[in-house]
Amino acid sequence: MRVVFVSVALLAAQIATAATPIDGWYSSIFGGLAYVPNNINKTYYGLIRNNVSYENGYNVGGSIGFKSHPMRYEGELTYISAQIDKFKVNSIPQTGVSGYSNAGLAMANVYYDFPEMLAAIQPYLGIGIGYAQVKAKLSSSGPYGWTSYTGSNNVFAYQAAAGLAYNFSENYALNIGYRYVSTTRVNALGKGFQANLANLGAIYRFDEGRYK
Repeated sequence: MRVVFVSVALLAAQIATAATPIDGWYSSIFGGLAYVPNNINKTYYGLIRNNVSYENGYNVGGSIGFKSHPMRYEGELTYISAQIDKFKVNSIPQTGVSGYSNAGLAMANVYYDFPEMLAAIQPYLGIGIGYAQVKAKLSSSGPYGWTSYTGSNNVFAYQAAAGLAYNFSENYALNIGYRYVSTTRVNALGKGFQANLANLGAIYRFDEGRYK
């Protein structure tokens, strides 16, 4: 009976601690899935390349920021990649398809941390602006014979984010989140780049004894 009481007390103490994540500097790493919609509509040497579909891709990245409850401010780097599944040239589906779409993003973000829903579970919303280097390559061996195209540009980018953080200690947290990323028109590709990202992440808070 005493062992059960001690275990319950320790669990309650851990939950109480988890409900008070500290303010100050923090860093995070994250990764997950990426869904990239069609982002190419380009005419090159009389051939119109469009209707691009991608396989499920991935994203990885990290950030460093400062938390001052309920706000967080951070700089973030993200890499997104997806392989081409199919595309059309002059409205004709291609065969022997290969290629990719990649984007490297440098973003400045602002987040709002809501009060905990449950002990240690904290919802958040965020927005960000920044810069993206977008590149795509596609090739095929369709009815027109072998064809290939590569294009890239640096463009303005923006994003919106939402998720839940699990603050299991003052200094450490895990989160699960969704981000929508978009850019202005990528001239070399004929359309803006977009991506829907599902992430899992880990957070480490450097400071101690500075509570929200």
